[in-house]
Amino acid sequence: MTTNQQIEKSPTLAEVKLKYNSEQSINYCPTVTSPDEAEKVLRQIWDEDTIQLKEEFVVLLLNNAKKCLGWSKISSGGATATIVDPPTIFQVALLANATSIILAHNHPSGNTSPSKSDKNLTNRIKESGKMLGIEVEDHIILTGEDYVSMKAHGVF
Repeated sequence: MTTNQQIEKSPTLAEVKLKYNSEQSINYCPTVTSPDEAEKVLRQIWDEDTIQLKEEFVVLLLNNAKKCLGWSKISSGGATATIVDPPTIFQVALLANATSIILAHNHPSGNTSPSKSDKNLTNRIKESGKMLGIEVEDHIILTGEDYVSMKAHGVF
């Protein structure tokens, strides 16, 4: 067997690299300890041109001091729904070394009431987070003018 034949039969393995790099000092990251503070951060990152157009799902990533390490858009859908893959949420949270997260999505309809699907998804994510040691602090539903904290309203 020649060297070329050996190389051709050797499996090529993909290297997986994960990287999180913040150019901002943690001292300048916003602290999020209440629904009002979460809404303020979310309004800064949300695209105002699409909040009444299509449903999107975002996660805020927090450290143990409740400093917001960053955010990630998990999904973008249509006028009435978006598909949320819980493993994607935790992939991002683990990458950022987050100890807790705040879930958020918008309702283009302007209705702040959580749907049955919203409640079920929140509980699924919350239970998954417990297994990973990542607490779900809240789930915020935004509209163009208003918001609701699912936690403050006793939804979970």
